[in-house]
Amino acid sequence: MKIDLVWDKPMRLKDGSRVNQIYHCRGLDRYSGKSGVYVFARKFGNTVAPLYIGQASRLRPRLEGQFNNLRLMMAIKKAHAGRRILLVARLKLKRGQRMSKVLDVVESALIKHSLAQGHDLLNQQGTKTRVHAIRSKGNNSSRQIAPLTMLAEKK
Repeated sequence: MKIDLVWDKPMRLKDGSRVNQIYHCRGLDRYSGKSGVYVFARKFGNTVAPLYIGQASRLRPRLEGQFNNLRLMMAIKKAHAGRRILLVARLKLKRGQRMSKVLDVVESALIKHSLAQGHDLLNQQGTKTRVHAIRSKGNNSSRQIAPLTMLAEKK
């Protein structure tokens, strides 16, 4: 299956105390009626580290709900140093693709990729997703199958 995403510019999370929230973000109106995936992340220098990855068939209400999720917002606030940002990708469905299936595939791929890169995610109800670190020793042939270090989600 070929899937197309259109990523928008990162949006900075701002202090939400004036609206009785931990964080808030302007510009969510542009996602009314749109489906896609979103990533709460922290940015320091040129490095972006994902903190939480989600999906929504209707992005705007889902994101508004996440900003009211006290457990998630507190976990994002307590994350290591860096500016907090929100990345949003709109889904471009092709003929015959089912939105729910495509969203599941994209979200799962982003989570697995982030875990494989060694990032801690808050995807289990605001708690960090634990990973196993697997180290390999061997030859050039085995390294094509299993790199020197792999990370796998703990079940």
